[in-house]
Amino acid sequence: MKVKHSKYKNTGILFELLTRQLTADTIAGDNPRALSIIKKYFSGDSALLKEYKIYHTFISQKYKEDNKATMLINTLIEAHGKLNKSQLRREKYNLIKEIKETYDINNFFKAKINDYKIMASIFNLLENKNASPTSIVDSKTTLLEHITIKPKTIKKNTVLENYSKQDKDTRLLTYKVLLEKFNDKYSGLQDNQKTLLKEYVNSVTNSPALKSFINEEIKTVKKTITGYSKKVEDKAVAVKLTETRDMIKPLCKKSSVNDDNVINLLNYYELVNELKTIHG
Repeated sequence: MKVKHSKYKNTGILFELLTRQLTADTIAGDNPRALSIIKKYFSGDSALLKEYKIYHTFISQKYKEDNKATMLINTLIEAHGKLNKSQLRREKYNLIKEIKETYDINNFFKAKINDYKIMASIFNLLENKNASPTSIVDSKTTLLEHITIKPKTIKKNTVLENYSKQDKDTRLLTYKVLLEKFNDKYSGLQDNQKTLLKEYVNSVTNSPALKSFINEEIKTVKKTITGYSKKVEDKAVAVKLTETRDMIKPLCKKSSVNDDNVINLLNYYELVNELKTIHG
């Protein structure tokens, strides 16, 4: 029997989406409610924290030899088998319930998941008790290939790993300092720019919702620039505004959102905000 993978029950995915939501809330200047949820469910002696550490080890640990990678997979499966399953089910139920009460659940889970195939394979091995032998072999093969490939972002993983090993007070102080530095650096952003960055962080590159959001914003920006091009008395400025408006193109159906698209829209926002300041 093949049981469909569930993003709602995948602890690795839940943690990734919560940390991404934390970043999005911070950028937008909102109360970072995700932080309190993370601290509540992924700390102390929680079963969810123990399960997440198993997911994290699958994702981050690397070996050159296949035999060591195989030993790691078997060891992690064994470790997961020793978790308190009733406690884990209760904590996961309460976590998902609180996420639903705090955020729009559909938008929360629409974001593209990094390493989705890896996350699904981990879930299949650890929690899919009705998985077929073929499905189990496929998942183990996927994980074996992942573990034995040298990571491209090993420095980033090392930093995160070192951060996670710090005591609670040190981690909270580090977070506070980073948050203050972030707020200082981006204190000059306008609300429309913060909203765009929040959408980008939360949705990542290929989300249909993000593309739709950007295209709607492009329409608004073009309409606003058109209005100001008719107001300004300087004809040369009016011509330049019209040329700028005509250069702004919506994203086509086949294209994915990338950094350049976001940067361009941020610059268009800057132009619109400047026009509002000058001409009201």
